[in-house]
Order: sequence, then C-alpha cells, then structure tokens
Amino acid sequence: MRVSVVHDEQGFISALAASPPGAPVASLVPLAGERVTELDVPEVSADGDPQEVAGRLTDVVENYRVDADTRALAPKQS
Repeated sequence: MRVSVVHDEQGFISALAASPPGAPVASLVPLAGERVTELDVPEVSADGDPQEVAGRLTDVVENYRVDADTRALAPKQS
C-alpha cells in the first residue's frame, strides 16, 4: 500500500495516510520542520479487515521511522 508519512528531521512519524492501489495518493500538510515522504509499505494490504489495516498502520507509527538516507522505513532504535 502507498503511504504518505509526515515526519521530522530525525524521521519520527507524526502522521500518515494510506492510499489503496489505484487510488489517488493522500495529501498531507506538514508543520514547520516536518516533511512528507511517500512510501510503499507492502506489509500493509488494502484487502484485509479494516481493523487489521489500522492496526498495521498504527504499528508503523509506533515502531518505525523514516530513514533520511534511504527514504524508507527503518525500525526505531530503543
């Protein structure tokens, strides 16, 4: 699934919006000091139960950040 992610310079995610295949990509407006990155997150499928999709997206926000070098999701360091 295509995901638009709002994050700070360290890659910490403050918001995201998912777009199913074939749908327009969601547009988010970042605050000062934030940026928006569009990512493919194949682990999240639009075909599943809506609660399961929401749970997987919540997992992304809680456990991942955007790597500034690769512009991809990376696990948060503990």
